[in-house]
Amino acid sequence: MGQNKLCFAIDYMQGTIFLVYYLLFNFIYLSKLDPSRSFNLLLNSENNNNTVSIYRLYWANIESAENCKGFSETIRQLSNLKSKRDFDFYNWFAGIIDGDGNFDIRKSSSSNYKLKAIRIKLHNRDIKILTRIQNYLHLGRIKSINNKPYSIYIVSKYNDMRFLIQSLNGLIRIKVPGFKKACVYFNIDYIEPDYNIRLLDPYFSGLIDTDGSIVFNFSSNRIECNLELQYNNYTKKLNFNNTIPYYKPYILLRKSTNQKTRKEYKSIAFKYQTVKGMLFLYHFFMKNRLYSDFKFYRVTKIKEFLIIRNFKNEPQNSLGFKKYSSFLLDWIQYKNPLWFKVPFVDKIRLDKEIVQ
Repeated sequence: MGQNKLCFAIDYMQGTIFLVYYLLFNFIYLSKLDPSRSFNLLLNSENNNNTVSIYRLYWANIESAENCKGFSETIRQLSNLKSKRDFDFYNWFAGIIDGDGNFDIRKSSSSNYKLKAIRIKLHNRDIKILTRIQNYLHLGRIKSINNKPYSIYIVSKYNDMRFLIQSLNGLIRIKVPGFKKACVYFNIDYIEPDYNIRLLDPYFSGLIDTDGSIVFNFSSNRIECNLELQYNNYTKKLNFNNTIPYYKPYILLRKSTNQKTRKEYKSIAFKYQTVKGMLFLYHFFMKNRLYSDFKFYRVTKIKEFLIIRNFKNEPQNSLGFKKYSSFLLDWIQYKNPLWFKVPFVDKIRLDKEIVQ
């Protein structure tokens, strides 16, 4: 970029644009010094010690910079580098934490709390999620649970936990009570998150990786994505209307009763369950992939399913219905040892050659 163009950009957007350029430049420079995390900065005001999330500054200013001639191209180039990669990871990571994460808060005195560890517990089928987190952050450990098909990712070192709390500040939307206490423990000012989940936000993928499901609705002949969460003051504020382009979820509130405790349980479900929306669902997860291989495999089959979907209505002895049955069998068998218990299995062809 020439000097005249740079001066024009700074004059055009004044200090805001200069701040974005300065922050992104330092992100890239510092990431070369320490690829793991040292460039992940937080700004502190000398007057009131308020902490500002670097990710919010980055995106708030990146959008305003797009209209600045001579500067927007540089901003776009910088946004494709390390800081954009970090932004995507931590939003996805926040979804994982909000789904199956836990802030182990212990009371250290009559009025103070201590964060003992940050944990994520997942089925061994989804251990790839835990290894991705560990490999990206270069901290924490993964522990297997004896005689159970689960593993736990644990971060317990003081500096590592503080780093994660700083990095996730402004992104945690459900596990808020524990996160707030962790902020107090580290003397970090809590940042209120935005509950309007932005377009193509990886946070949604993190939630689906943990608490979501990709299912087949046989009667309606479609692949659906469902996310069901406990209904509370935090989950009721979640808004995914603009997260997947052209695809808004159907929201369902329901009550159920725990048969053992007889305690009433309220939940909120976000359901993506239209035939036309399947392709939009596919493109979202191709952009922000799932790291639960079981769920991601099911999503990747959507385009193939759209081709053979109408074969369901052909005679059972036809080649078309045989292809349809073969597809469904493969779809439900992948990493699913209990596939034979799926209700619609008896409605498709189970020829020996298909099962094998």
